[in-house]
Amino acid sequence: MTDRYAELHCHSYFSFLDGASSPAELVDEAIRLGLTGLAVTDHDGFYGVVQFAEAARERGLPTVFGAELSFELPSRQTGVADPAGRHLLVLARNPEGYARLSAAIAAAYEESIGGAKGRPVYDLEALAGEAGGDWLVLTGCRKGFLPSALASGGTGGATRELDRLTALFGRGNVAVELTDHDLPDDDERVDALARIAANLQVATVATNNVHYAHPSRQPVAATLASIRARSPLDSLDGHLPAAAGAHLRGAREMYARFADHPGAVERAAEFAAACAFDLDLIAPRLPLFAPEGHTEMSWLATRVLQGAREYYGPPGSPAVEGAYKQLETELAVIDELGFPGYFLIVDDIAKFCRDNGILCQGRGSAANSAVCYALGITKVDAVKYDLLFERFLSPDRDGHPDIDLDIASDRREEVIQYVYRKYGRGHAAMVANVISYRPRSAVRDVAKALGHTAERAEGWSKQLDRGKRVTDSEVDEIPADVTALADDIGRFPRHLGIHPGGMVICDRPIAQVCPVEPATMPDRTVLQWDKDDCASAGLVKFDLLGLGMLTALSKAVELVERHHGVHIDLALLPKDDPATMAMLCEADTVGVFQVESRAQMSTLPRLRPENFYDLAIEVALIRPGPIQGGSVHPYLARRAGEPWRHKVPKKLLATLEKTCGVPLFQEQLMQMAIDIADFDAREADALRRAMGSKRSEERMQALKARLYAGMERNGVVGAQADEIFQQLHAFADFGFPESHAISFAYLVYASAWLKRHFPAAFTAALLNSQPMGFYSPNTLIADARRHGITVLRPDLNLSGADAVLEDLPDTGEQPVADLSLDPCARLTEITARPVPQPAIRLGLSSVRAISTATAERVEEGRPYTGMTDLARRAGLTTAQLENLAVADAFACFGLSRREALWAAGAAARERPGTLPGTATGLTAPPLPPMSQVELAGADFWATGVSPQSHPVEFVRATLDEAGVLRVADLAEAGDRIRVRVAGLITHRQRPPTAGGVTFLSLEDETGILNVVCSAGLWRRQRKLARTAVGVIVRGMVEKKITHGAEDDARPPGVVINLVADLLEPLDLPLRPGPSRDFQ
Repeated sequence: MTDRYAELHCHSYFSFLDGASSPAELVDEAIRLGLTGLAVTDHDGFYGVVQFAEAARERGLPTVFGAELSFELPSRQTGVADPAGRHLLVLARNPEGYARLSAAIAAAYEESIGGAKGRPVYDLEALAGEAGGDWLVLTGCRKGFLPSALASGGTGGATRELDRLTALFGRGNVAVELTDHDLPDDDERVDALARIAANLQVATVATNNVHYAHPSRQPVAATLASIRARSPLDSLDGHLPAAAGAHLRGAREMYARFADHPGAVERAAEFAAACAFDLDLIAPRLPLFAPEGHTEMSWLATRVLQGAREYYGPPGSPAVEGAYKQLETELAVIDELGFPGYFLIVDDIAKFCRDNGILCQGRGSAANSAVCYALGITKVDAVKYDLLFERFLSPDRDGHPDIDLDIASDRREEVIQYVYRKYGRGHAAMVANVISYRPRSAVRDVAKALGHTAERAEGWSKQLDRGKRVTDSEVDEIPADVTALADDIGRFPRHLGIHPGGMVICDRPIAQVCPVEPATMPDRTVLQWDKDDCASAGLVKFDLLGLGMLTALSKAVELVERHHGVHIDLALLPKDDPATMAMLCEADTVGVFQVESRAQMSTLPRLRPENFYDLAIEVALIRPGPIQGGSVHPYLARRAGEPWRHKVPKKLLATLEKTCGVPLFQEQLMQMAIDIADFDAREADALRRAMGSKRSEERMQALKARLYAGMERNGVVGAQADEIFQQLHAFADFGFPESHAISFAYLVYASAWLKRHFPAAFTAALLNSQPMGFYSPNTLIADARRHGITVLRPDLNLSGADAVLEDLPDTGEQPVADLSLDPCARLTEITARPVPQPAIRLGLSSVRAISTATAERVEEGRPYTGMTDLARRAGLTTAQLENLAVADAFACFGLSRREALWAAGAAARERPGTLPGTATGLTAPPLPPMSQVELAGADFWATGVSPQSHPVEFVRATLDEAGVLRVADLAEAGDRIRVRVAGLITHRQRPPTAGGVTFLSLEDETGILNVVCSAGLWRRQRKLARTAVGVIVRGMVEKKITHGAEDDARPPGVVINLVADLLEPLDLPLRPGPSRDFQ
């Protein structure tokens, strides 16, 4: 008989630093070795089972699912060279066993609540009660119950332990595991275990306790062990995996290794054959969602009709005939695919948001659906904009649709907790985000594992370029062994995180599908799978995404109403407001949603938006799809008046008319295939999905042939056909759906309108919604000051917990609302004249070590008569009082910062319940005043911002003497002249589409400038360019002036860049926060 062997004890890299191969690599090696089956048994979880199942299914390898359970852990396993505790290996015999084991792991993590995260707590007797005869229990590695009993209690102790295990789980459900890694005691231990098993008539099974696929991966395993233990390699002797031993082995080698126990090897193959099943068998469904007397489909149709009457008007009139016909079509597709329950669940979540005043809107391709619009899930009328429903949902779709809900980030937790309450905590959980190694983190950890200092490791990591392999980053001083190992562990899972908003709901206890762990956040649970795993396993994910701009808009509206007396309904803003559009054309967009980046600011003066739809184009234009498809410059040129119709095939004119003959949206991609290649809508969506997939080359080639044949029938051949194909291909993966761009355009317009007409409220709202957006709070404040807004420091008796608006003494502002007017007309009338702008008073929570809860407690107790009154009633610590003093929050009591600092320690002793007036040391001796630089430095230290100065102001005199210009001076400078400009680096960006060019955002007290650094300059001045807080840039001014069409009377758009040829260090007396760097 042919030798057979299957490995039943195998750790992938989802054992988190205790496995050195991916599930796919293990499967490939198992196939190469001719194994008849493979089990992946990671520590305390099913983290890698989906990837394992997919890889094995593709290669035809039978799969066994299990886990190595960790008992008696005193703490989490990370940070200890050889963690204490014992192990038990459990394999599922069938899908029911899988569900039982998954639930048991989840229960163990639930027991750890209140203890250390990552420390499951199992009870052996309780575990046995959950087995139901559906598990095969192996006695494990040297830390298993049986081997550890043998080591501590000899044959007698081991015999008693095995007796206990068989009594608990059943003799036929336990096997004694034999493992030989060529360690000194292995032969003796294997023989002893085999004798004990024979005496008790328990089966033996050979495994290799695998931690990596191939012997060559042993150095990686050793490095990971060092990282896990947080100790250098040379201090871990005796705790590393066996040298080249813990890898997969073939049947012949295993029979030779266990020549004295041949049945144990054969039995491994037999067990694998008996326990193997496909993971597809555990696929769950959504819970039923329909009130009594309705099916899910009838209730969905009812809900849609209710919404359609509100948004379109009652049926019957010719004006709405098309809308109701579209709704019927979409409902038929939803019914055919069996998705009504999904739409009802999303509808219910959106309704909860509306009922509770939580800003929420659907985005993405869901906005192509009239059903989603009628349900109030999206704000985009798919009928009005003639959007292609098949981009969202077609009858050929494999898997549920994908509706993303953007929710005001400060209230998203309310929505998440509503879902938990609605469906039960046992039926809902958050999706995981597996935190994997990137080049910088890999270099940091590997360098420390190899014995280098933490400081050196950090220094090396900071020099790496994002998105490149370590060995490709041209940092010569990093040792070769560090770069090689760092590349080896690149993309290895490091630990489990939580998805920004993905939530799974199912019809059965979710822990039976995948183990669930308590999240770090209170009242959250997280699956052990990421979004792709969930999709592959059939779990349906609902994306409840926190969007900071929705929070900012909500807070801005609240501030406007509270301070100006104007109620704003964001759905009723005046359309195409000229002042707002003029501001956008000038790229005055710091803080404005989606159009505040360097690239968007460079495009706005060239595109020169005139109406709402132009904003959707602006959003879509600066994307990899249009850039790679060569659409950006042709579109801008044609929009400025360049003739284009003669360049576009006649059959495409209708589809491309609104974008000047240039494809910008994914819906246009699909419609082009329909127009010019005779595809139907299903085929067009299949083409889009095939082009956007990395795994569909065969299908792509078939569709490509079909596309070219269709184009040829329509007279499009040769270079023109190739150009169209390349445009389609570029858009497939990186272009925006038109519906998504329109969804975002609503937020662009709302945020721009508020910035234009209520800039103080808008800026305060942005500050109160941090972290969010492209710019730091300091840049937001600098921009507000450039717009004439006064920003005031925190004040104990005037500040709120958050930033508030405050009238300046000479403003004399009164509410300007006429509540009798129609809301839209009223806003038009109000904003027809400038609205007097108040000052922004920074909030108490902006001060270091003052939490929101503390700030609210202080605010509720106002007014205060002095520092001791505050300390006594609010119970602040010395450090908190000192931080408030540095922030100048006690100026209202007539105290300078230094005087307040002097008194803070004594005042802190005035706790609640102490006798007032007994503190000593409150009165400071005469102290020198702080300089302007010291004041600004104190602001930065205490609040992270400088409300009344900019760091570059303090070196401006020196810069003027050296002939260094201000950013604002470049507006008057000529094109192609060489200048020097200085400022803070607020951003560094190197887009993949920029050919190695890096862009710096340079900010001084007068504005922000885009600096273009060539790849050569970046190489020459790498260290300065990557690490400097501020620089002086020498370079060539590049001005692009865009005139509109002949009938466009608006002033031309101007874009100014500085093409750098030299960077010089700028010595600043202050160091604000780090730059925000993006790939």
